[in-house]
Amino acid sequence: MTPANPYGAKDRRFQRFRKQNPHVSFAQYSMDLVIKAMDEGWVNPDSALAVAQSNPEKFWTAAEPKAKKWFKTMALKRRHKVIEYGCGSLRLGAHFISYLDRGHYAGLDVISGFYERGVRTIGAKLIDAKAPVLRVIGEEAVAEGAAFAADIVFSNTVAVHVHPDETQAYYGNLARLTAKPGARLIFNAMLFERCHRFQFNSWAWPMEFYKESLGELECVRAEIGRSRTQDDAEMKLIEFEFRRR
Repeated sequence: MTPANPYGAKDRRFQRFRKQNPHVSFAQYSMDLVIKAMDEGWVNPDSALAVAQSNPEKFWTAAEPKAKKWFKTMALKRRHKVIEYGCGSLRLGAHFISYLDRGHYAGLDVISGFYERGVRTIGAKLIDAKAPVLRVIGEEAVAEGAAFAADIVFSNTVAVHVHPDETQAYYGNLARLTAKPGARLIFNAMLFERCHRFQFNSWAWPMEFYKESLGELECVRAEIGRSRTQDDAEMKLIEFEFRRR
């Protein structure tokens, strides 16, 4: 007997929405729900979006340890050009914007509502000084991103939330953005022996899925981290690094 889908009601709600809005992706739908929940006061005050809008001091401190970790992993230099795919509220991206040379940070996300809040929190002075490129993900933005010739493309806590119907577009965009010879792509994900859905908007995949999805790039690192057990499934966090040959 096939177990019941615990996310069935939410899936049906999304399918009804898609019938009326066929061009809206699952990612856009999910992010719009977060924006609406926040406007109605239903979002955790410590979430990235809430902090970006209402707590500027915490905005800068909350992601500082993660930024330091990424800087070290990337061996980041001010001259590097960096694309963050799934930049959200810029709580992490703000540290890259502040550190990198002017015009060397580009952030892309499925909707503008997230990074617009981040821009307001960062402030006009730093935004004007550093001139970050911020775009809504789409064909034009990805083409522009490829021409940006980034040294490093990274996607933090995004892959896990990509709907199975949208994985081809997600990994295809990452590969296109990693266009410069020698450019590096770094992202984290969840690892499991098969495709496993463990939240309404969260999936784990086997190792080969990630490598095959980015077959035109060379996988140079797959670092397995801490475990997470849910519904008797032991998944593991994994950080990948791919490189354009």
